[in-house]
Amino acid sequence: MQPNVSTRQPRAPRLPAEERRRQILNAAIVVFARLGYAGTGTADIAREASIGEPTIYRYFTNKRELYLAAIREGAREIREHWEQIRNDAADPMNALQQIGIWYYGQMQRRPELLTLRSRSFTESPDSEALALVRDEYRAIVAFVQSLFNEARDQGHLDSDADTRTMTWLFMAVGALLDVSQVLDLRDDLRPEDLVRLSSMLRSNKG
Repeated sequence: MQPNVSTRQPRAPRLPAEERRRQILNAAIVVFARLGYAGTGTADIAREASIGEPTIYRYFTNKRELYLAAIREGAREIREHWEQIRNDAADPMNALQQIGIWYYGQMQRRPELLTLRSRSFTESPDSEALALVRDEYRAIVAFVQSLFNEARDQGHLDSDADTRTMTWLFMAVGALLDVSQVLDLRDDLRPEDLVRLSSMLRSNKG
């Protein structure tokens, strides 16, 4: 008699809770970027994450909560990288230039972050969600202005430099990068163009 051999596949090892939550968030970013809020179901996200749909509800109450968490996660990823660049840079102006270069590269590596952010401007399910998007954007603006303020205080800019206007010009360049990605104009707007654009924001003493 042949021994009874089970054909059942062994279960994948369980992930720690925080790692599983991050896995779900990363899948949600991809799917919400691809399908939009209205077009996405939690089953789509579970499929992207290679998990059962009920697993999502151990970490998130519903699709809306997961959507808001995905927006926060995308903003957190940007802020953490920008903070690291700020800490490693020789000075604030160098940090701003390196941030622009990193952002250009990140759009190629993870375009879903840009797509989700772009969709969130027009597809947020309610005013609270839109307020979250607005608050995250304001936090980024405040971070950039703090770098310009540091640059002015350290003498890298004129003492009367208008750092608020310079901040919004910097953000406008970021919006230009977003458009180049969405319209597939990456070959038209090159990294060396970014360096020249960033030099226009510098107001040297002199």
